[in-house]
Amino acid sequence: MGDPKHRDETGQRADLASLRARVRAIERGGAEEGRGTRFPLGHAALDGHLDGGLPAGRVHELVGETRSELRDGSVFGFAAALLTRLLASPAACRGGEILWCARDANMFGGTPYGWGLKVLGLDPERVLFVRARDEADRLWAMEEGLRCGGLAAVVAELGPARPGEAGRVAERRLQLAAEASGVTGFLLRPLAGTVTTGAAESRWRISAAPSGGSLEPSWSVSLERLRGGRSGAWQLLWDACGGRFRDAEEFVPVPEEVPETRPAAGRSAAA
Repeated sequence: MGDPKHRDETGQRADLASLRARVRAIERGGAEEGRGTRFPLGHAALDGHLDGGLPAGRVHELVGETRSELRDGSVFGFAAALLTRLLASPAACRGGEILWCARDANMFGGTPYGWGLKVLGLDPERVLFVRARDEADRLWAMEEGLRCGGLAAVVAELGPARPGEAGRVAERRLQLAAEASGVTGFLLRPLAGTVTTGAAESRWRISAAPSGGSLEPSWSVSLERLRGGRSGAWQLLWDACGGRFRDAEEFVPVPEEVPETRPAAGRSAAA
């Protein structure tokens, strides 16, 4: 264990610092070895900004723009796009199922719709939906799912982040569970909020954007926080058929054919 009187550069005893490092490694299940695993998003500039893609085996937070109980389709659509990219990557090779802890339907909106997910490119047969009584149960189900190495990802629909130590502890537990198993987690917060606990690996704010005439979903995406990285903003189209993100400027509308002008029936051209 070393000389108990010897202290390292942090001022801690060498044996105590070593013990704490070993405990952290055990808690994370050796996840330090897989820290470099990422899944690309199929967009050159965005993947370059993320050093090759979004880190797998971490918890990411998606925040919407809604300020009421209305369901925010932008957050759900962007989450479905990220899950599609994740399932297509080697980061999900050990499994392929997604555990989705959804909120109950209310008068303003319902639960995720299978055909809607399919249109976005996400196979609904690979999604397992969980119904829970409240947010505390959804957090519990998400943590248990993140500890299950056979899953590819776990999604939980939550309200705005709560201030205080309790919120930080809850998200930290989720992060440790994801790091231990390698399962990727997504916290969906459709209700806009200004509070952030800082425990998630990344925090994204999603809002609807003009599509320029395209039928593809279009979002204004702001990366507000990335552990060890930089913030950024993009306007993206989601190409569900190709399974990748594109710049909105890439869309070029096809000009409509102008019908030939013909003289009215029963009249001469000179009339």
